[in-house]
Amino acid sequence: MVIDFHTHCFVDSLAPAAVGKLEKNAHIHALHDGTFGGLKAFMDSCGVDRFVVQPVATKPSQAPVINEWAKSLTSEQAVFFGSLHPDDPRFIDAARQLKKDGFKGVKLHPDYQGFYADEKRMMPLYEVLRDIGLIVLLHAGWDIGMPAPIRCTPLMLKRVVQNVPGLKLVAAHMGGHALWRDAEELLLGLPLYIDTSYSHYALRDAGMARMIKKHGAEKVLFGSDSPWTHAGKEIDMIERLDLPFEDKQAILGQNASELLK
Repeated sequence: MVIDFHTHCFVDSLAPAAVGKLEKNAHIHALHDGTFGGLKAFMDSCGVDRFVVQPVATKPSQAPVINEWAKSLTSEQAVFFGSLHPDDPRFIDAARQLKKDGFKGVKLHPDYQGFYADEKRMMPLYEVLRDIGLIVLLHAGWDIGMPAPIRCTPLMLKRVVQNVPGLKLVAAHMGGHALWRDAEELLLGLPLYIDTSYSHYALRDAGMARMIKKHGAEKVLFGSDSPWTHAGKEIDMIERLDLPFEDKQAILGQNASELLK
């Protein structure tokens, strides 16, 4: 079974504007229209059995609307993470509601949500998510559509791991997009997951295999960052890495299946 742990889509009415803005800011081209239907059809065409959608609320008022939309589309094939915003004064109650509603985790994006990953104010929020039992996927490294500064570096992630033991943390983009040397030195081997999204184009086969071996394949999750890379080609890239067959199977689906229960 192949599980894509890192995908994106938007409410149908907002998808054209959202995708267009992201394409313009990041100077990249989307591979589907950004709607749920477009994502599902694309995942089917790429041989992905299940996929996890990672929505982001850019302001607190958006989170409840996003979560209701996500609940309406959640299925055995499509797993939606919930949306929370760190500036929401009802963050704790909202997190508990997500757990009650059956969400497996939340996506937080420091650049879009205006926080640094290791800010002092974030630590109690991570503790709440840990204690509730929600997975946290953090965008890590440079977001190609956003200006400096980088708000989630490997060093910041290391501090989160050290300060919030037991947190089920997934660091996207192999631990830090465009900061892979730092990720390799500071994160690999720590008790956190990394996902493969939007990294192979720079790390190539040798870099991906080296980092996976250092970290442990059991803590690596396949992710395409769809619609920004081609999930089918990303699967092929994982399958050709110089890794044992069992490790490739773990990365492509088994690890995600176990994490998501």
